[in-house]
Amino acid sequence: MKFFIQCVFFCFLQILAVQAEAQQVNSLWLSGSAGVNSNWILNQNAYGNQEIEYAPTFGFSGGLGGYYFKSRKWGLNGSLLMTQIGQNYTGMQGGAEADRKVKLTYVNVPLLLMKKIPGLKYPSWISFGPEILFLLKADQQYQRDEGGSSLPNPEGMAQGDITDRFKPIDLAVNFSLNRMMELNYFRSFMFLLTLNSSFGLTDINSADWQIPNTQDVYASSHNFYVGVKAGLMFKVARIGGRRW
Repeated sequence: MKFFIQCVFFCFLQILAVQAEAQQVNSLWLSGSAGVNSNWILNQNAYGNQEIEYAPTFGFSGGLGGYYFKSRKWGLNGSLLMTQIGQNYTGMQGGAEADRKVKLTYVNVPLLLMKKIPGLKYPSWISFGPEILFLLKADQQYQRDEGGSSLPNPEGMAQGDITDRFKPIDLAVNFSLNRMMELNYFRSFMFLLTLNSSFGLTDINSADWQIPNTQDVYASSHNFYVGVKAGLMFKVARIGGRRW
């Protein structure tokens, strides 16, 4: 996880050092991008069974977006993405080695306000705002070696489709850093690099599966991811204004 974050920040800092012309005021752009996230489900729900140690988890994300640059300092960004979230677990469970993978697939819609970062030689942006995630599918893979004690709730570790165990909608806060570089003379194509993160505000577990742990305590589970995306932007309209 530490190495992944260091690589992401290194890539973003490298792109900041590349000179490029700025976007145009009152311009509307469409984008397509794809990337990889480091995913977490904060507060493990083992459905009343012994918890397993967290393991590194990665997933792909990609889709379409729209960018509108209203002024020299402000803009708007909306996207329609498909994102793989979830959590891997590996380690001892009840005296036996176990491996568990929870895979969640969402269509997520971030609706973000963009603010130019002051003090930089080349224009870069931060984006922040709400994100709505619509659950498409949830899947669980599980295996456990022999020799351990019996699980309190073996049904909870059942393999296959577990979509009914999660709420269909999650609300989150999204924060990202964005850098755009022009690719052609006519200033209509740009390369897009985004470092983004999202923290879920709601408990993702459905009411019937909010089961206390082995200490008889239940804690709500939340989606969290941080990742990097790259893509292309194409200008589709400009309504007056002047260049930055």
